[in-house]
Formats: sequence, C-alpha cells, structure tokens
Amino acid sequence: MPKPKPLTDVQAKRSLANRLAPKADRIRQIATKLGIRPYRVFLVWVVYSAAERGEGKEKEIRRKEILPTPLVESLDAVARNPYAVGIVPEGSIRVSRISVPSFTADELAGRATGEVLLPDPYGFFYEVVEDGRHGVASQRQKYRLAAQPMLQPDRVQWMIVLERISEDRDRDAKSQLGPDED
Repeated sequence: MPKPKPLTDVQAKRSLANRLAPKADRIRQIATKLGIRPYRVFLVWVVYSAAERGEGKEKEIRRKEILPTPLVESLDAVARNPYAVGIVPEGSIRVSRISVPSFTADELAGRATGEVLLPDPYGFFYEVVEDGRHGVASQRQKYRLAAQPMLQPDRVQWMIVLERISEDRDRDAKSQLGPDED
C-alpha cells in the first residue's frame, strides 16, 4: 500500500473534482434559467478621491457578477434595527454554489480583480440585487466579507459569508454618501 501524501499542484488540477467543476456550473445554470435564483451577486471595487480609504468621492473601477447565479441564503437573518440615525440593517447571509473555475480566493476576498490593477486607496464590497422580475429597479444591498472564502471541493463550490453594511447605493448604483459630481 502506498504511503499517504498530499496532491501536488499539478495532481490537484487534474483531480476528478476539479475536472467536474465546469459541468457543475452548467448544472447550476439550470436553476437560473428556471427562475429559482432571484438574487444576483456582484463583486465591486471602488477608489476614493481622498488619500484615505472610505474618504472623498467613491468611483467604481470594476464590477464582476458571480455567474452562474449563486444561491443566496438567510436574507431573512438581516434585521432592520432602529438607531438615532435611522433604520440600520444588521446581520449576515451565506452565498454558496459559487463557480470554482471562475473565481479564486483572492478575487472573492477583494485582493485581486483578475483584470484591473488595484490603486490605493481602494475599497471592495459585495452587492446583492434582486433580478428585476418585478419590473422596477431593485434595492442594492451592500455587504462585506465576514470570513475567508471557503473552498468546498466535495460540492465543487466556493461558499462565503457576507455581513450587511449600511452604506447602500441607490437603485441607479450611485453612492448615497455625499454629492454626485458626474
């Protein structure tokens, strides 16, 4: 019997689970076509006009949709809590069935875009939007990554946990913080 040892990088790329990933994506697309995945999820990178992250005017530099449409769970776990400044959403959701061949852990964590060089200071967040089946522009819900993306090779997917943040963009994808100077 051979001695147990881990897979090399080359062996991992050639593994059955890795080779099945594109087929899993095609199967996941069926749920989207049937209309049972109503929440679109976007990775969004922004830069700021000031020298510090989060200060000044926010400008989007890259937006990438997670396709095939992932499974968004526990939106009902996000509570609308009253504070002196108004109603503030709090809570977290789980997003699973994210394509393994289409995304890396660095990209899901906002450290890489796959295409655009990230200038400092940059910001990163997730946006969850209903797919528009009701005929009006949907509310854009803003989230941040709450934990490291988890690769689940036995399910041929990535899974992430997102935490709600309150600085939503308006329905036209414009920042609601400060004046719009476009």
